[in-house]
Amino acid sequence: MRKFLLFCLLCVCASPSIALASSPSSKNTPSSSQAATKPTPNAKATQSKPQAKASTTQSKSTKSHKKPKAKKPAPKLPAQSVLDSMAKKGELIDFGEDNFSHLASKLTQAHKAKDQGLRIAVLGDSHIAGDYIPRVLRERLMEVDSIGFVYPIFPPFHQNLLTHYQHKGFELINSRKDGARSYPLGGIIARAKQEGASIKLSLNFPKDNQDFSVRFVFKAPSTLGAFVVKDSSGKSKRLGAKSADQWEISPPIALHFPIHIESLLPNALLGGYIITQKGDSYVVNLGINGARSDLYQKWEQGLWQEELGGLDCDLIIISYGSNDAISPTINTKLYKQNFATFIRTLRKLQPKASILLLGAPQVRLKQKSGSYVQSKSYESVRNATKDLAKDEKSLYFDMQELIDESGGKQKWIAQALSKQDVHLTPYGYKLVAESLALHLKELAQKHAKKPSKKAKSQESKPLESTNAPEEATQTQAPKNAQESQNTKEPTATPPQESQQLPPSQDPAQKSNALDSSALDPSSPSSTAPHTEPATHSLPLPAESSAPQEIWQDLELKDF
Repeated sequence: MRKFLLFCLLCVCASPSIALASSPSSKNTPSSSQAATKPTPNAKATQSKPQAKASTTQSKSTKSHKKPKAKKPAPKLPAQSVLDSMAKKGELIDFGEDNFSHLASKLTQAHKAKDQGLRIAVLGDSHIAGDYIPRVLRERLMEVDSIGFVYPIFPPFHQNLLTHYQHKGFELINSRKDGARSYPLGGIIARAKQEGASIKLSLNFPKDNQDFSVRFVFKAPSTLGAFVVKDSSGKSKRLGAKSADQWEISPPIALHFPIHIESLLPNALLGGYIITQKGDSYVVNLGINGARSDLYQKWEQGLWQEELGGLDCDLIIISYGSNDAISPTINTKLYKQNFATFIRTLRKLQPKASILLLGAPQVRLKQKSGSYVQSKSYESVRNATKDLAKDEKSLYFDMQELIDESGGKQKWIAQALSKQDVHLTPYGYKLVAESLALHLKELAQKHAKKPSKKAKSQESKPLESTNAPEEATQTQAPKNAQESQNTKEPTATPPQESQQLPPSQDPAQKSNALDSSALDPSSPSSTAPHTEPATHSLPLPAESSAPQEIWQDLELKDF
């Protein structure tokens, strides 16, 4: 009995240690019973469930703190009837343009008289460079059948929708970005990096409209030769320079497109092509991203005036101001002075042409926060441009007024017509051009009924030469625009060889601002340097309003 009680006492004392050995905390203690007391898979799942639940609860609470932002509705283009109504909201102001009656006669007869072509040049910044505004003007105002002037190759995000380039071995030099040198009209140069650099230029015209008269703007490092040009009919023409390192414009050459241009020397330069026909119609695109109103001061005076003087324009549209307004402050007096000099030069070169100034849309600058605010100088530039149109008695069309009258900037953004910054979308530029074309035709109808006496007398006068004078030797006298149109050979056969045009002024000479009193096109030209009254350039802004990255998401596509 005593032994039995002692046995029971020992069992009672040993039971806590057995329970302790079987508990989970004894896992680290080596024991043969540990394997027998391992939790089963079901037990493991039971133990992990609370942790998973806690983790899920935690992730839910985290997600609750980061609620997804509500997506803004994607911009939606209005119906065509709405766009047509918006186009009527624009206003074209005539501040006394004396030449508009001449333009009105062209606009009202453009589709009737094949021998009286309509010719327009558009100079400007990024609002022009994409060719959206020029394209609509071609479609609405004429039966386009020619090119006029075109760059040697196009910078990125620039285009003329009637041309197509393939080039190899050329470097592009842009007067807007690169250092001081002598530039041709528009300020774009293609430099051959080596012998054999090539450009293939095709035109987007029907097969039966591929014969054109072409003049090449070029410069060569020596008189040995610069380029060889071959057309698709097998014709070959060698372009040789009369003087080394001086810009020249070749005589007209009858060519069948597409054409192939190959450099004969490294560092030979191309400055553009003048591509025309008899009685043709065209819109020239001279837009450059980031251009300001004084960009022309970098162009070589005698050269660009000769190039533009040969185009025989009826209307010149100028779209500058956006990049001038980037600076926090601006000298509006100097802005108007330099701009006015340019306008008066254009009038001397193109005595029949009407001048139309395009007021810039609102210039908005991106802040560090990502928001956009209006430039401090925008209103000053906008008002100065309108005042300039009054002073120079030109036509004026305000793009921002069209935007304001048809809903405002935010509405245009919501309707896929505008970007957040200064730029519009291709559809927005199309709407601007539609409005401009509509009001040009409306104004033309009014003027066609009441032509001014001054315009009539001006048209009856024989035109003076807009290029170099005839007092120079015959080998150095370029034909004016009218003569070149009337005397050139038919494009089906090559013209007779003629002497090349005179070289322009020394390229080492600095291209200062032009003084309007020294721009008489009838004054003799000379290769000798000549002095001009100096004018001051506008202060350079910190950065252009048209950086390339802005244009990377602006697709170059059909409307």
